[in-house]
Amino acid sequence: MTVRVLYVAGSGRSGSTLLARLLDQVDGVFAPGELRYVWQRGLIEDRFCSCGQRFGACPFWTKTIDQAFGGRDGVDPHAMSRAQQSTTRVRHLPRALLSTRRPAGARRLGSYAAAVAGLYRAIQDVSGADVIVDSSKLPTYGHLLASIPGVEVAVVHLVRDPRAAAHSWLRAKAQPDRGGDGVMQQQSASKSAVLWDTWNAAALRLFAGHPRRLLLRYEDVVDDPRHAVARVLDLIGHGGAPAGFVDDRTVTLTSGHSVAGNPDRLSSGSTRIRLDDEWMTALDARRRLWVTALTAPLLRRFDYPLRVGRASGRPSSA
Repeated sequence: MTVRVLYVAGSGRSGSTLLARLLDQVDGVFAPGELRYVWQRGLIEDRFCSCGQRFGACPFWTKTIDQAFGGRDGVDPHAMSRAQQSTTRVRHLPRALLSTRRPAGARRLGSYAAAVAGLYRAIQDVSGADVIVDSSKLPTYGHLLASIPGVEVAVVHLVRDPRAAAHSWLRAKAQPDRGGDGVMQQQSASKSAVLWDTWNAAALRLFAGHPRRLLLRYEDVVDDPRHAVARVLDLIGHGGAPAGFVDDRTVTLTSGHSVAGNPDRLSSGSTRIRLDDEWMTALDARRRLWVTALTAPLLRRFDYPLRVGRASGRPSSA
């Protein structure tokens, strides 16, 4: 059985959780979050699923793990997490770039690739969906998925203005899925800019010859979310239509079963979609200029202005 996966690639703080949740409202599409974290945050740390229950208590994930591995004892999540990290970190990117024509990930990783394939098949079976949306973002992980037999991957390369992403990384945002106090990971504007360059350039390179790929900007998603969802559905050949919309900017989001992602995945109900442009006034001039300088070549590639201001233009075709 072939598992159909829509992979959302790009860098952190790009709006992948929002896009995945919008797609999750469509019949036949299921968005279980950032699946590369299922081993660590799900099976090891037992964080909260977006349904409101701990991973280990969630009926959906319990049934999925039972079907994939015969229960929690049928897989070593520590070994799986180590195997995933051994191929998807920044330091392994050159090897992935050199193997774009002949992906070797599945052959080298053996049992890990088999476990991933089994997990995705079980997710598809238990959810009853035609397409699984994996918002893991790392291009190297998406590249690995595409190399696994029985997994058919379409790619949405989601991009956000790097100055907005840098501001998001700097903000302290609560992360309640651990069940206590804590905030999401933070990092400097410099590191954010370098990773934005690295992962977006990698996505362009790794998926350059992919037959089904779409470049989509976060700013265009929030400007016209219905149209963005329709474009993605067209990419995957899905016959459905955007769902859950009350009007052009308001959507009713259900809780779903997202295992990892932005804490917004834990909320549900009527949601007003708007552009998060706080960075335009809150990010200081020095950081704005520095991030702009570090990301200038790709800013032009993605139709973002060099001068700080509201992003303009439509996304380039991929």
